[in-house]
Amino acid sequence: MYNFIKDHDSFLYGTILFLKGFIMKHLALSLLFYSFVISFSSFVSAAEGDLHSESDHASEIAILDSESTAVYKYVCPMHPQIIRDHEGTCPICGMDLVKQKIQSSVGAPKISAGGGANGLKQGLAIRTAEVQKTTLWRYIPTFGKVVLDDSKVIHIHPRASGWISDLSVHSLGDSVKKGQLLYRLYSPEIVSAQQDFLLARHNRKRLGSSANSLVASAKTRLELLGVGSGVIKQIQRKNKTFNKVPIYASQDGVITALSVQEGMYIQPQTELMTIADLSSVWVEAEILPLQQSWVKTGLTANLTSQAFPAQRWESQIEYLYPLTDAKTQALKVRLPVLNEQHLLKPNMFIDVEIYGGGKSNVLAIPLEAVIDDGKTQRVVRQLDGGEFDVVEVTTGIQTQGIVEVLSGLEVGQKIVISGQFLIDSESQIQSNLRRLMSAGETPPPAEHNH
Repeated sequence: MYNFIKDHDSFLYGTILFLKGFIMKHLALSLLFYSFVISFSSFVSAAEGDLHSESDHASEIAILDSESTAVYKYVCPMHPQIIRDHEGTCPICGMDLVKQKIQSSVGAPKISAGGGANGLKQGLAIRTAEVQKTTLWRYIPTFGKVVLDDSKVIHIHPRASGWISDLSVHSLGDSVKKGQLLYRLYSPEIVSAQQDFLLARHNRKRLGSSANSLVASAKTRLELLGVGSGVIKQIQRKNKTFNKVPIYASQDGVITALSVQEGMYIQPQTELMTIADLSSVWVEAEILPLQQSWVKTGLTANLTSQAFPAQRWESQIEYLYPLTDAKTQALKVRLPVLNEQHLLKPNMFIDVEIYGGGKSNVLAIPLEAVIDDGKTQRVVRQLDGGEFDVVEVTTGIQTQGIVEVLSGLEVGQKIVISGQFLIDSESQIQSNLRRLMSAGETPPPAEHNH
């Protein structure tokens, strides 16, 4: 009996400790949230205290609509889609719901401050700008990568099986000149073709012009086996075969691939080496979707590299690749660049500036004024009497911190370019509450608009 009472008391004692910890945890969270609210209210009140009396209003930011009837809802400060008719906690983050005033009228809510526009600007560091018509210069700052010019890359394959000797290149990056000996090849097939060529020439002396076709066929066979015209002339002049046929470079360049060594047996399918001419290269630049509508061939570009700050290259868009990147949706364009000093190396990154000319008489605002949540683009517009409202806009091209406005604003209107997120957040909460009331208390879909 004593052990049962002892165990029972331990269970009660543990339960009390658990409830105590649970209550203290939630009490701490509540105190932390309310201390944040009180601190923020003190900050706003201090900023506007010199501009109006203490009895002006109960809150610094309010919804203006004198003809409507106000009701109250409880909203999560972090998740505006959580709306209740009574006090409680947010099922997502656990924060206490905050009592929020809502007007029952329809239409876009207007935001204001008790101290007027000047008080709101001082308290929330708001700056405004005027919507203007201007000329936007199409300009794309982007990056590119240096790649080989495919038209100046050659791949060396043997035309007949045999053994390689006298290899003159030994490592990647070796420079070669046009006409330089690359290697010698002993191939029984090429030796037999040389003998047939000499025999055809000998028979022509006996048969006359009727043997010309035989000589031409034997010569063509040597050429198709990779024997150069210079070597064929030496065979004619010396009237003897070469057991080791020399193979020479057909262009200047550097060795970018090498798969053979001295004495190896090689076959026609073997790629011995690759020679790339770096006197001209390509730069492949990335164009994001916002600028792709006006990019075309022929646009001029300026190229710089951090490796050579004093150097500058000019080019034009030569080709637009037909496919975009599957992840970034970026369009790749090709820019040919003269590289006579061989400063630009393959796989080097380059800063690219593409110019597309001007677009005159367009409505434009600073890009920082646009609130883009991925679904809509909005700006906060300043109205008369210190009021603000949020309007949706459609934007066009962007360049150097300026964005074109296609719809939603007019010339001369003032928009907020700093501090607009707090006003937009208040407007979004009020809009969610109004949609809830107009839908007959049906909760709106869960959307995270912070």
